[in-house]
Amino acid sequence: MIELSKYTSYALFRMPFADEVHVVCQHPEQPSVSVDLEHMEEVSRAFVMIPFDEKSCPIVCVRPDVETVVKMEMLAEERAGCIGRGQSDVEAYTEAFSRFHAAVPSRFPKLVLSRSVCAEYGGNPLDAFVRACYAYPRTMVYLCYTEETGFWIGSTPEILVAGSKSHYRTVALAGTMTQEGEWSEKNKTEQSIVADYVRKVITPLSRVVEEAGPYTSRAGNLYHLKTEFHFTPLPAVTVYDFIRQLHPTPAVCGLPKREAHAYIVANEGHDRQYYAGVVGMLDVHGETNLYVNLRCCKLQKEGDGTYQCTLYAGGGILPESTVESELQETEEKLKTICLALSPTYSN
Repeated sequence: MIELSKYTSYALFRMPFADEVHVVCQHPEQPSVSVDLEHMEEVSRAFVMIPFDEKSCPIVCVRPDVETVVKMEMLAEERAGCIGRGQSDVEAYTEAFSRFHAAVPSRFPKLVLSRSVCAEYGGNPLDAFVRACYAYPRTMVYLCYTEETGFWIGSTPEILVAGSKSHYRTVALAGTMTQEGEWSEKNKTEQSIVADYVRKVITPLSRVVEEAGPYTSRAGNLYHLKTEFHFTPLPAVTVYDFIRQLHPTPAVCGLPKREAHAYIVANEGHDRQYYAGVVGMLDVHGETNLYVNLRCCKLQKEGDGTYQCTLYAGGGILPESTVESELQETEEKLKTICLALSPTYSN
């Protein structure tokens, strides 16, 4: 295993159902790459984190100056962490819900409202990463650290774009249930909005588009509706074009995309930072695996050795949404990352 403390920027990630962890580290003496979404072509291979709103955070690019692959059996959790939730965000969320719900459907067919919950974490981020890998085999699990951003850890089920130059895939993932069963009309509508948008975006950029779904897909302790898209890009189209067109998807933003994004930034009440952004390995000449950054949190180390933790979760707001049901759904999503931080967590 690489001695991570030697590096000021590094990332670990485990792909769904894989039994190995990829580790990439950037030499500390190498300057950080500074790019924006319109100039992503300057980055050909790196572990990236793209924020929900470029104006709030820089794009993180961890160059693989040093990299290795470690078998999961070589990683073991050293000690269980503990997490203590801070002040309740229910009042702030309820007020934001009223604003968002009033704008649907008069201004937007769908908006996504998220929660930002503060907590204190007593534990090791690497231990939390290992726990998440074992607890959530169906998701892409990652841990990313830079001096500028602190630690980010997540377990995300949603592909933004994955594949190589001749063949890519993406998904439309929306709708949430805590147990498998009959999908409500609200969930089916929410997922169809996302699928329609993805189809509309990738079709003019592709020679061939194949589609499967929607079907029920499990991620951790939750179930979602998923449609898969497999596509062959036109000769002049690159992975960067798909990133720019798909991000942020209606699954984490809303429609119309530009207007919904601006409304969220102005009215949600907190900065999403890298939540609902893009995370994963970008490799223009090889295999790209980029995901929507869901079920994630930020960890900033305090002077006493504990971590200030910011947890994120969101859900789609439609006319039939209620604040009670949305609070319950986001609480279940928060539980995913809380259980990685502390296996004894109980909300």
